[in-house]
Amino acid sequence: MAEEKKKTLGRRRTECKLIDNKAAREVMFSKRHRGMFRKASELAILCGAEVAIITFSPHGNPFVFGHPSPDAVINRYLSGGVVNQASEAAAAAAALHTLNERKKQYEDAVSKLEEVSRVEIEAGKRRAAAGNSDGRMWWNEDVDDGMGLEELLYYADSLEKLMKMVADRVGSKPRA
Repeated sequence: MAEEKKKTLGRRRTECKLIDNKAAREVMFSKRHRGMFRKASELAILCGAEVAIITFSPHGNPFVFGHPSPDAVINRYLSGGVVNQASEAAAAAAALHTLNERKKQYEDAVSKLEEVSRVEIEAGKRRAAAGNSDGRMWWNEDVDDGMGLEELLYYADSLEKLMKMVADRVGSKPRA
C-alpha cells in the first residue's frame, strides 16, 4: 500500500523573533502572559517555590504575579536570599487588612441591597393597600406619594420638556 500523505501541518512551533505586526504582537502578549502566570502558579504550588514575575505589555501596562506575594519575593531577592520574618509578617498583615476592608465593603453593599429591597416591598404593599394593584401601569398611578411642591413642579417641568422633545422628533421625521 502507498503511504498516505499527511493532510495538515499539525502544531507548528513559532519562530522566536519580534512580531512585526503591532496588533498581532499585542494579541500574542495577551494570550501568552496568562499562560506564563499559570505556569508560575503551578510551579509555586507543586514545588513550594517562591515566584515573582513582572512584565510590561507593549502598551507599557505592568502585569505582576507573585507567590506568596511579589513584594515578599522581591524583598527576599534584594536581601540576598535571607528570609525576613518581619517583612513576611507585614505582608500577611497587609493582606489580612485588605481582606477585612473588602469584607466590610461587601457587608455594606449587602445591607444597602437589603434596605432597598425592603423599601421596594413596603412601597408595593402601600400601592396594593391604596388600590393600585388593579393592573395599572406606573404612569397611570398618582404622583402624590410624598413629593413636595418643589419636586412636583420639577416633575411637571420635566414632563413638559419631554413632550416638547417628542413632538419635535415626530415633526422632524419624514412621513412615509
